[in-house]
Amino acid sequence: MRGIAFVGLALVFATNVTAGEPKKFLGFRLLDLENQTVKWQSPEFGESAALTYAFATGPVHTKGARNCARMVPPSKAYLASNIKKSAFRRSVAAAFKMWEKAADITFREIDDPAAANIVIGAQADPVGRAFTNVELKPSAEPGRKVIARSLICLNPKEHWKVGFDGNLDVYDVRYTIAHEIGHAIGLDHPSASGVLMSYRYDERHDGLQPGDVKGAALLYGARPGSDGVATDTAAITTGSTATSPKGEGQRFGLGETSKPTNR
Repeated sequence: MRGIAFVGLALVFATNVTAGEPKKFLGFRLLDLENQTVKWQSPEFGESAALTYAFATGPVHTKGARNCARMVPPSKAYLASNIKKSAFRRSVAAAFKMWEKAADITFREIDDPAAANIVIGAQADPVGRAFTNVELKPSAEPGRKVIARSLICLNPKEHWKVGFDGNLDVYDVRYTIAHEIGHAIGLDHPSASGVLMSYRYDERHDGLQPGDVKGAALLYGARPGSDGVATDTAAITTGSTATSPKGEGQRFGLGETSKPTNR
C-alpha cells in the first residue's frame, strides 16, 4: 500500500493545548501501539538507549510481522539503482548519526542481523516505498511494554538515489532511512510536511527539524551538551535546503504501522 499513514494511533503530541490558549504545533507525534507510547529499553520518557543495527545477509523471515515480514539483503534494492555498497552504507550511517545528534540514543553496527535491535533489508515481496515493523515485549514495569526489535525494508523495484536532485519520484537513501529510523525508535507522522517525520517527501530539507529533535529528546532525553532543540540547524542539517520543484511533494509511502508481536 502506498502513502498510508500509521493506523490505530491515539496518543498525539503534535499539538500542545493549554486552557484558554490556542493550540501550539510541536512538530512531532509519538507512536501509540497497544494503547501506549513505546520506546527502547525503558518505558520511561527521557531515559537513554544504546542500540545495535545490522544489514540482512540472507533471507529474514519474521512470523507475525505486518511489515517487512520477508526480507532479503538490502543490496537487492541499492544495486538495482546503480548505488555502490560503500555509498549505501555511508548514507545509512549518516542517517543514524542524525538521531544520535538529536537525543541521548546511540547506534552501533554489528554483523549479526539475528542479534541486532534494528535490521535493514530489502522487501522480498515489494510494495510501497519503504516500511518499518515494530515489535514489542513486556518491560520490567507491569503492564508496560518496550520495543523488542524493529525492521526497516526498502522496495527493490523502486529507484533509489544518494542526494537530492529535485526528482521526487526517486527517494534519497539517507533521508528515507532516517525517516524509517524515526519510526523504529518510537515516532510517528505528525504532519504532511515541515519535518523529516512528515509523510510527504519533498526535498525541502534534508535533516532533522526542531519537531523531530523535540520528539526524540522527549523519548530518550536530550543529547548531553544540547538543549534538545534544533536551534543550531548546522549541527543537525547538512546539504541543500532548496525548495522542492513540485511544491507539496509526494506521499512518503513509508512506515505503515506494524502489528506488534511479543517475543
